[in-house]
Amino acid sequence: MTTWIIRSETDDPKRALELFEDQRKRGYKVWIEDENGRNVDKQFVKESEVKRKERSRGDFIVGTLIWVVMAAIILGGLYALSFLAGD
Repeated sequence: MTTWIIRSETDDPKRALELFEDQRKRGYKVWIEDENGRNVDKQFVKESEVKRKERSRGDFIVGTLIWVVMAAIILGGLYALSFLAGD
């Protein structure tokens, strides 16, 4: 009997778990591998999803802070230019 291997790649842990559960419900032997080809368990994927959410909140805060600082610099620069123009 020929064994067929189908691979799927995603960086979304939630999607990986959905694919895993769907294939398992259909009766297939499935596993999850990391980018180095090592098998990982479902708990590891669930934990990485939590870490990803925490990181994305932190990234949002840092991104917002950068935009606020850039806006302050631009407005400050325009304010300083208005003094130089004599208005």
